[in-house]
Order: sequence, then structure tokens, then C-alpha cells
Amino acid sequence: MKKILFIATLAIVVVFNACTPMQEINDEIDKLIADDDKTAIFLKDRAIAPAAYTLTDEDYELSSNESVSKYKSFSKYALPKDYLPEILNIKFSADDAQSMVVTYAFYSKPIKDKDNAYEISDEDYISMGQKYGNFSDEDVAESLIGKLFDRIMYADEVGAEKTAQYILFSKYNTRYIRVNADGTSEEVGYDKNAEEVTDEIYEATGNGKYKTFYTINDALEDLAQYATENGKNPVTYAGTVYKNYIDTYIVYLFNGTNWLAKQSVMPVAEELNYALNADDITQSTWWADPAIKITLTSEDYALYPESAKYGNFDLRSGKVPGTDHGKLIEMITGMLDTNYSIVEDQQYLVTYNYYDGSSGATNIRLIKNGGTWSEVTD
Repeated sequence: MKKILFIATLAIVVVFNACTPMQEINDEIDKLIADDDKTAIFLKDRAIAPAAYTLTDEDYELSSNESVSKYKSFSKYALPKDYLPEILNIKFSADDAQSMVVTYAFYSKPIKDKDNAYEISDEDYISMGQKYGNFSDEDVAESLIGKLFDRIMYADEVGAEKTAQYILFSKYNTRYIRVNADGTSEEVGYDKNAEEVTDEIYEATGNGKYKTFYTINDALEDLAQYATENGKNPVTYAGTVYKNYIDTYIVYLFNGTNWLAKQSVMPVAEELNYALNADDITQSTWWADPAIKITLTSEDYALYPESAKYGNFDLRSGKVPGTDHGKLIEMITGMLDTNYSIVEDQQYLVTYNYYDGSSGATNIRLIKNGGTWSEVTD
């Protein structure tokens, strides 16, 4: 009897001790199944990222930013670095560190450099096939001046801008005339408080037949006389002028091949990278590399005799820069300072060629603060 009781007790102990590891195994299996389901659901709702992609109107509507969603573009008030990744996170998955070039719309009002504008000359108008020294259509002017710049305007880098000044002829424009306290007059910009020129004023100034001034000079002279005689100056009038020759400015952007009129909303291409979270795929995200990417060219390597001949850095012991990493950074940053327009506090991801017994290419991340270069390692 004692023997039977011992055996029964032993069996109970064995079963009890076996429950704990078996439960752990079952829990682990359940977790793997749950993780697989979560991964499957996550991937099901996202496409595999292509090498390049252009945002659609529907994509912008995925943004949590109201202006991005409404205007279908980013701006300095809604930066791509803040709101582009969230759109891509909804649409795409990828392998860890995979990159994708994304083209998106960016709003930035062109800055007209009037002081340094290229003024279209009489000869230019003739060369563009114009009978008179002006344009009467803004779209025609935009196209023809762009072609003119392609012929005569040199730019040494993509993204260069140049403002053009031309004369636009148009009819029946509203012009704003300010009559000063001393009776002088001048044309001014839009003034919401300007007094509209009434039919009675047109009549009083001798322009009642067509209810318009013939030229801007007529408006300046007639309104100055009227305001002074009636004791109304200083005052600003908004009146209609029949014949208008208006100085017009347009900004052109060099895209590497042609000069194109710069619009308020322009396409921008940017490379983003995917950070895959292996532990929780739902926490994976797209992120924009803040660095400006530069690949060194033969012109860069030519700055140093040690790199000029083969267009690379010899990293073998006893060579320059050899195993001296500080010297390598010194040579690369010397190239950047000489051949590139460097901006302080801006990261640069530089791709360079090397030879260490075999040829290869790699990159280094650098930044310049307070005039001193350093490598970005985190």
C-alpha cells in the first residue's frame, strides 16, 4: 500500500512540474501566432515600396495636417520632414534601410530679385518675334523668355534662379493713384482703403465718355488736379486705365538643362529611408535623411596629388591618407570647402572612392559647426 501511495505521489509531482514549461511553450506559440497575424495585417494594408514614387492628391489627404490635406502640398509651415513620413507609413512597407525617392509638391512663393533682374531689351523682344517692345500675354511671355534664357543665360548649378523684367501691355486695368498733400501724385500698390473713381469724377476730369483714363500719365495728372481743386488730398484713388504698360517680374529656375518659370508650387524629389522595427513591425517608419548627399567627382580628387591620379583615397598603411581617419576627413572637407557652397549646421553625406587592396566606395557623414568640421557618428 505504501508503495502504491509513493508511486501516485511521484506521478502527481512529475505532472505538476511539467505543467509550467508546457504552459510557457504554449504561451510562446500563442505570441508567435499573434505576432504573425499582426505582421500579416500590417503588410496586407501596405504596398511594397517602389524605387521612386510621386504623391497623388489622395495621398496628401492622408496627412494629419489640414493645410497639406487641403492644398495638396507642403510648405515652410507644414514641412515634409514632419508630415511626409506619416503618409508613407500608411502606404508602404520595405526592407530595413531601403530607400525610396519621393516627389512631392512644395509651396514657396518665388522671391523676385528686382534689383538684379534681367531687363528684356528691344533687341530681345525682336529676337523673340515680338512686333512691339512688350508682351500682351503672360503665358507667351513666360514661355518665350524661358527659351531666351536657354540661349543667353549661363548657370553653373542646378537650382540657380534669375528674375526677368518685361513690359506687359493690357487694357482696362485698375490702377492706384495717391495724391499727396502737396498736390503731387504717384502710382502705388493695391490699397483696400482707396476711394473708387466715380462717374462724377470721370466727368469732372474730362474722362466721362468712356469712364476710364487713357493712360496712367493721364490718371496721375487728372486726379492730382481734381483732388487739389476739391481739397481732397491727401487721398488714394482706384481708377480704370485703358492702355497699360506694366513692369512685370518673373522668376526662372535652372533645372540643369532649361530655365523654367518658377511657380509658387514646385515639385521636389527627396530620398527617404525605411527603418524596419524587427521586434514590432507596426513601429516601423519612413524617415527623411537630413543630410545633403554629395558624391565626390574627379574635380574633387584633383585637389590633392594623393587622390588625383586614380580618383580615390588610398587607405593602405604607409599611404596618404592611409589608416589616418583624421587625414581622410581633412582631405574630404577640404574638397567640400573648395568646390561646394557649404552651409553651417547642415549634415553632408559624402560618397567617396577608396582603395585598400581592392577598389570600393563608401560614405561618411559630416557637419560643420563654428567653422570646424566633424564626423556625425550617431
